[in-house]
Amino acid sequence: MSSSSERILPAPHGTPVPPGLPHPRPRLFTIEVNEGSLSRSVPHVNNVTYLAWIDRVAELAGEAFGHDRMELARQGRVWFAARHEVDYLAEVFADQQLVAATWIHDHRRTSCRRDTLIHRLDDDRPVARARSTWTWIDLASRRPCRMPTELVQALDPLQAHDAAETSS
Repeated sequence: MSSSSERILPAPHGTPVPPGLPHPRPRLFTIEVNEGSLSRSVPHVNNVTYLAWIDRVAELAGEAFGHDRMELARQGRVWFAARHEVDYLAEVFADQQLVAATWIHDHRRTSCRRDTLIHRLDDDRPVARARSTWTWIDLASRRPCRMPTELVQALDPLQAHDAAETSS
């Protein structure tokens, strides 16, 4: 997880959407970079920190439509990360302000792919791009399970599910 002094918050109303996003309704979050986010050897953001940001942004995006991780666990269903692909595009340093945009790219019966783009505000430059696969898990069996229709609709995927698709 990110350090306790790091702040990732829903972006204020009016925060500009990064240019060129394919989804018309991404969730936006601000990230305040601090010294604790930096690598010990080179004073730029550590790659593990980017992954923590991507995870936290996914968590906050879920909370925005009523999917608090602790409440989901009490109900016996949770999202497990199955895969993260991250492209590091530019360095980030302490005290820089970032905006993360995230949206669901597509989904299958038991999983979805979430895209995240993180960019710097001062020069509007993308600094990282990620695609994460999240699997909907039944905690009792520890196995993937079918997502309810209302969940899929709440995810607001960029690409609609192909009804003929049978893979998870």
